Amino acid sequence: MKWILGLLALAAAVPAAAQQESAVWAGDKKVYTPVVSFAGDEVSVELPASMRSRVEAVSAFPVDADGTKQTTKLAFLPQVRVGARLDSRPRDLPWFHLQFDYEHDLTTGTLSGSPGYAGERLPYGEKEHTELRRLYARAILADTIVIGGGYTMSHWGLGLLANDGAHGWTPGSARFTDPRSGDRVIRAAVGTTPLTDFKIVVGGAIDQVEHDDVLLPGDSAMQYILRGVVGEGLPTNGGIYLVYREQNSTQRRGFDVYVADVTASTTHKLSIGSLTFATEGAVIWGRTSLAPNPDFVRHDLLQVAATGKISLDCGGYGGVFDVLYASGDQNVDDGDQNAFKVDPNYEFGLILFRQVLAAQTGRAVVTASNPTIIGRPVPDLDRVPTGGSPTNTIAFFPRAWVRPIDGWETYGGPMIALTEVRYADPFNSRLAGGQPHNALGGSPGSLWGVELDLGTRYRTLVYGSEWTAGLEGGVLFPGNAFDNGAGQSMGEVFAGRFLFEVRL
Repeated sequence: MKWILGLLALAAAVPAAAQQESAVWAGDKKVYTPVVSFAGDEVSVELPASMRSRVEAVSAFPVDADGTKQTTKLAFLPQVRVGARLDSRPRDLPWFHLQFDYEHDLTTGTLSGSPGYAGERLPYGEKEHTELRRLYARAILADTIVIGGGYTMSHWGLGLLANDGAHGWTPGSARFTDPRSGDRVIRAAVGTTPLTDFKIVVGGAIDQVEHDDVLLPGDSAMQYILRGVVGEGLPTNGGIYLVYREQNSTQRRGFDVYVADVTASTTHKLSIGSLTFATEGAVIWGRTSLAPNPDFVRHDLLQVAATGKISLDCGGYGGVFDVLYASGDQNVDDGDQNAFKVDPNYEFGLILFRQVLAAQTGRAVVTASNPTIIGRPVPDLDRVPTGGSPTNTIAFFPRAWVRPIDGWETYGGPMIALTEVRYADPFNSRLAGGQPHNALGGSPGSLWGVELDLGTRYRTLVYGSEWTAGLEGGVLFPGNAFDNGAGQSMGEVFAGRFLFEVRL
């Protein structure tokens, strides 16, 4: 903890509001502006592009009771993104406003580096590929009604449930995140612009889901959405997001669920800086025929998650305190399914959820596929892996950040994570007669562990283009949730990465 206290002491010594979020190396632009852009009386066009890469290393750690280890030494994850934005307000049609968005990842995923063992949705398991993100048009009629349709990203609130993978690190956020991919849908939507002094927005949409962390290859899903926001664009705002979703697999199993997601945020100016409170909570309920067993062909589904954030920005230094709750499930053979998997792009730390749990639950697809467990193959094992999603947790993540010079920011803090219910691996728990046992064959306690993360990033502007480079690293001290069959603790896990991004 000494290094955290030292960081806070350094932050307190820095004069508030003395440093800019980005250093300006050339030009007079203080914020990112696409290099290729045009603004006319009736039409404006922007052609943004970005190149991004991450080089990551993780120390070896066990992923199953047989001693199989995650052995990735170095992984390289590049991303190249292009886009276009058009905004048209025809002079002879003053009631008509047209917007068009195109965004495409020409390459994304893991170019080099592999887990080194069999499993599903493992860290670095998604190979390099291309992804269309947006091909979407919206018409705004009489500055009141909004009608849109096409291929687009889905995002709501803080990104706990629906996340577009476009909300990454920003100055003062102290976030350990480098989001990729995101929730993609083919959408038809109708809604309003902000109305009245209260800036009320209401709308609805029908989505054909193309990709998210719930949809697996071969699945089909439709969702029907109603949403309402009060205070759109204001310092204090809140909203509700209601969804009905039906999804089916190639085995003609699936689920029908309802979702209620509420979010709110408020920002207040203080004498020392800016204080922000933000929160989001979601409940999912319904019925599912996925993962049936001899006793329960269908399961009741009830999953709950909530997150809260307090941020203090004093100009040259500040702090952030995040809390996360996600329900878990310690019995895969009863009549309920309760494990809430937070969207993987809502990252919470560098190692515990992104690496260790993703690897151990991904390996469970292999270890639990032995038909001798219940005399026949276990169905829907490919739905067990978390894929990096935080789940089954009560976690606390306080961080401090300091900006000693223009554009350079250092941040860090400890994450403390507990299990909501005991960590249960499908194979080892069945071998133990239904009693929760973890992926290493041990009887788990309630502490996931303590993770210490530290990062630094530098951002500069060159004639409006934005250049960012960073280093992040951490160490996980595993808790008794990871004790093995002999009662021995799992060793520390170290991770580090270099990040680079340029937006043109």
